[in-house]
Amino acid sequence: MPGKGYATVGMKPAVTTRLQEVTDKSYPGMFLPSTLIIMMNEVKRGYYTVEPHDIKLDLTGHYNTITIRSDVQEWLEENQQQLGEEYEEKYRAKCFTKFVSYFIINLLESKYEANNRAINLRESDFKCLQKEFQKQKNISHDSISFEKFVDGYINELFGKIKAAKEILTI
Repeated sequence: MPGKGYATVGMKPAVTTRLQEVTDKSYPGMFLPSTLIIMMNEVKRGYYTVEPHDIKLDLTGHYNTITIRSDVQEWLEENQQQLGEEYEEKYRAKCFTKFVSYFIINLLESKYEANNRAINLRESDFKCLQKEFQKQKNISHDSISFEKFVDGYINELFGKIKAAKEILTI
């Protein structure tokens, strides 16, 4: 029985396996409940949203219970209140445990999509920016830091990308 501030939730083996794979890949050494805490906080911070995907889960086998913090339990219950009808219609998830199973898989899929849209930069990617920084520094003689220069440069690039997207969608 969980102590005060904790709850248990049932998950089918297919969900537990996928959650363990994400934990091993994205958060090595973490426990499954810690992964759920991190992902909940990522969603709350707006890093990505949980979108419904076209998935069909194998919900055979016995439920495994995992102990989670009560704030994660409350967050799952809030999402069930908001999305319960949609999940019942789309996935036939009438009970809380089925909802949690589909919600967690949708959470994982949304995280994958967000990671696929992320820009990964290496230190070598900044060599051209270092040269540009030196040019700008020599021209303007400002005492701007490299980090501020890069932020401005990247924001300018994103602005150009946004403008291009708007032009292309007309």
